[in-house]
Amino acid sequence: MQKLRPVAAAVLSIFFFAGLAIAQHSHSHGGMSGSAMKMDTREVLVEGTKVTFQIMANDEHRKMLKDMKMKEDIEAGTSHNITVLLKDEKTQKEITNAEITMKVVDPKGKDQIKTLKYEKDMKSFDAYFNLSEKGKYQVMVLVKQGEQKKTAGIYYDIK
Repeated sequence: MQKLRPVAAAVLSIFFFAGLAIAQHSHSHGGMSGSAMKMDTREVLVEGTKVTFQIMANDEHRKMLKDMKMKEDIEAGTSHNITVLLKDEKTQKEITNAEITMKVVDPKGKDQIKTLKYEKDMKSFDAYFNLSEKGKYQVMVLVKQGEQKKTAGIYYDIK
């Protein structure tokens, strides 16, 4: 735990002191094989990179994983899966060689910070978070690609 403190402090300082791009662009997406999935999608454009946030309740995520015949355990104590996709705005190519740290701040100001796991088959990064309280959440990412660092974020309401 002692080793994590400097890393957490560095991540927090980047989130707080970097110019955080928070914007929202909401979409509803139809599901796979004709079934409608309940996934909330928001896009943010930051310095030539399109950052797509996909937020899905664990029940829906479990169904999607089953439909895709993927074996993954949903993390205990969590309520939602948050997936991030990165795309170069000019080339429209997926960015897969990044490290992403996500911070989710709940309506009471308590935060959860996790490093997102890269999903090779989906060309995306994801983690499970607990968004069990009603209210407005702040979802922020720090994207590291080589020496470049970018931040992006959205607000997400649980009603």
